[in-house]
Amino acid sequence: MTTAQIRGLPVVTVLGGDDVAEVRDVIYSPAHGAVMALTLNRRGFLAGRRKELLPSSSVHAIGQHAVMVMDEQALMPRDEARADVAGAGGDRDVLGNDVLTERGVSLGVVRDLVVLAGTSGAVVGYQVSKPGGGEAFIPLPAQLSVSGKALVVPDLTEEFVRDDLVGLGAAVDEFRGRLGLR
Repeated sequence: MTTAQIRGLPVVTVLGGDDVAEVRDVIYSPAHGAVMALTLNRRGFLAGRRKELLPSSSVHAIGQHAVMVMDEQALMPRDEARADVAGAGGDRDVLGNDVLTERGVSLGVVRDLVVLAGTSGAVVGYQVSKPGGGEAFIPLPAQLSVSGKALVVPDLTEEFVRDDLVGLGAAVDEFRGRLGLR
């Protein structure tokens, strides 16, 4: 699933089924290739931004219809979160970055992140707009560097670009195997 599909999902407790928040945004670290935290909105009549955030380490699972946490204690005040989770994240925004191979071949522009459902935020790929139009999916770990304007990926990545999420799943496994990262 993509991070666009995660935004707006309710945050529900496993121990009680309480709907405690709604996902506002996803904080991503390209250096770690992982979701670090989720920012939140309140639910219901008093909807608006919550001061707390949800560190990915406190997420029980991300599903198609809800983000699951054990209880409301999973939410953390921003000022108590680790600096790499709560700090300003200018280096985390990869959306809009060009994806280039080491040889300088453009694979497209990052539109979204692909997150493995059922996990606490494992990012397995990028959704990109292809140079000639259309969309594609690129498996991770693929990037060599991230500058805030471009992602540089190994030349090998070009072989594993897929046109759909189903194909991406197999490509991730094969790509990681070729890189010796199983």
